[in-house]
Amino acid sequence: MESILQSVDAKLGELLPSEYTSPQLLHAAMRYSVFSGGKRIRPVLCVAMCEALGGRQEDALLPACAIELLHKYTLIHDDLPAMDNDALRNGKPTCHVQFNEATAILAGDALLTLSFEILGKSGNAQLVVDLAQAAGSLGTMGGQQDDMTMKDAAPTKEELLEMQRRKTTNLIAISCVMGARCANASDSSIDHARLFGEALGKAFQLLDDLCDNDPVTMKVIGREETMRLAEQYKAESYKELSFLGKNTKQLHDIVDYTYASFTL
Repeated sequence: MESILQSVDAKLGELLPSEYTSPQLLHAAMRYSVFSGGKRIRPVLCVAMCEALGGRQEDALLPACAIELLHKYTLIHDDLPAMDNDALRNGKPTCHVQFNEATAILAGDALLTLSFEILGKSGNAQLVVDLAQAAGSLGTMGGQQDDMTMKDAAPTKEELLEMQRRKTTNLIAISCVMGARCANASDSSIDHARLFGEALGKAFQLLDDLCDNDPVTMKVIGREETMRLAEQYKAESYKELSFLGKNTKQLHDIVDYTYASFTL
């Protein structure tokens, strides 16, 4: 995992304009947000899935970086005063606090645009479609809208889980799918990669809610049921890993590490 992280960070450093490139404030905000911490689980999964299915790290590195740039864009906008109005992320001032609100909006827009520029240069149009569908109104952006709407409503358990699927699970699942595509995997392997990512994404969000003692999840689902569901999805993710062949030890270890990183 450390090897993948180093490669991803190095490539991100190359792909992002220097903070000394005009307009300097915008590029400084972009780099600040990309290198302000976080698990980088999505790009790591993309590369690890590619390697598990017979591809090389370099085959998936550009798509992995595109995924991470898009993810950072979603976080910048999620933190804005009009949305969650968060002042800190990973223990550091959020982009709009560190710079200003207008620059934060533009930095997010620029990261989103750059992610698709990078994918376009890969020569694989399906990767562009994959990420666009996962991030669009039926995916992450739609999930963000659902999340905002739920702040003033009383969602059902089904509505809450559907919001989490759109907002969080979709991007994790598509990271695995894109990694499989980069390895030129079979349709069957791509399907299992998607199911693995979906199960991991569901468990990831529920475990995150447990760690944060999220008031909405605790009220709608309850701590005991949230724990039960998280364990169910964890088991499903490991089951799907077993369908992906014999070279999944690295991927298995990354999943173990991811789950262990949540302190309940």
